Amino acid sequence: MKKLLALFFTLPIIWWAINLKWCYPKKFIVSGYYSPKPNQKFYHKWSYRAEIRLNGKGFYTASHKKVFNGVIAAPKNYKFWTKIYFPWYGVWIVEDRWWAIVKAWKRWNRYDRIDIWMWRWEQWLIRSLSFGKKVIVWYVCPPTKKLKIWFNRDNFPIYKNNFFEITLWWIWLSKGRKDPWVKTLQKYLAILWFFPKKLTTWYFWPITKKSLCKYQLKYKLVKSKYDPWCWYFWPKTRQFMKKQLIKLWIIPKNLYKTYIIPSRLKNKTKKQNKNEIISNLKLTLNRWFLLWEKNEKVKILQTYLKKLGFYKWPVNGIYDSKTAEAVYKFQIKYWIIKWNENIKVLWYFWPKTRKVFFRVLEQNL
Repeated sequence: MKKLLALFFTLPIIWWAINLKWCYPKKFIVSGYYSPKPNQKFYHKWSYRAEIRLNGKGFYTASHKKVFNGVIAAPKNYKFWTKIYFPWYGVWIVEDRWWAIVKAWKRWNRYDRIDIWMWRWEQWLIRSLSFGKKVIVWYVCPPTKKLKIWFNRDNFPIYKNNFFEITLWWIWLSKGRKDPWVKTLQKYLAILWFFPKKLTTWYFWPITKKSLCKYQLKYKLVKSKYDPWCWYFWPKTRQFMKKQLIKLWIIPKNLYKTYIIPSRLKNKTKKQNKNEIISNLKLTLNRWFLLWEKNEKVKILQTYLKKLGFYKWPVNGIYDSKTAEAVYKFQIKYWIIKWNENIKVLWYFWPKTRKVFFRVLEQNL
């Protein structure tokens, strides 16, 4: 046992030698942006001019390169060409900056913000808004040419058929706006008896303004009809109306969980999906772990050991004695070691164990 513990504490040199380009896990607030064009059917903001102010024209990055698949915007504390890796999604490279993309504790962000470039035009606005804003643990890697940049946009689920109903609740609507979000608002106001159903259009015109103001006055969301907020579909009103519609069973409670997977993903065979999972796992679980080490990679290992029936405890991301025991049971079952032989690799997720682990997982997925 003393030999075993001694080996655990002499592993850091080996770990760094085989680590994925010296990457380290870090929490980010992640969102998506796109490149708008004139005369789109709809914009996140109210016009093309307002949209390019938010997203930029999207032809060139801050590093003076043409935009490309795999570029992200990051705060200035991340040097250009720093790479950020997330299993199942891809490897991005920092080539852009933006005023809203700031480091932690600025603009009310708890973590560093990063923004993924999703491509061009309104279909990619759909993908960006469907992705929303999430807190995710990704891996930061130093600038190196050896880590290949790749990013499959189709791995991001989208809201498709009910996109405008789902995303309405974070869109500002006001006078002069013309898009399907206005029509969706009119539909809900009509259901609540504040708007004449026959006059439903795409335009935020006088009747819409009056109906919205009447709704806000009814529920005391504004003080009077002269209140400037009376003419806006603003956060306070959006949240109140959404809760009201959920109570009336008009919209589902788990509204934001209703994803529609893109058809290109639907058409993938089971074998293709399995190969993708295994290849990503090989990138993620690419080393053995120290006893009591805690990170996201250990959590992923525990999850798949649990699926194979070797780990029966909570997934906590710590390579503790229970996780080591699960690895040991796996090694014994598949004849990787024999009871007291190979003491140096007992309980370790070493290369031979990883090779058999990925093969067994491929057979059982």
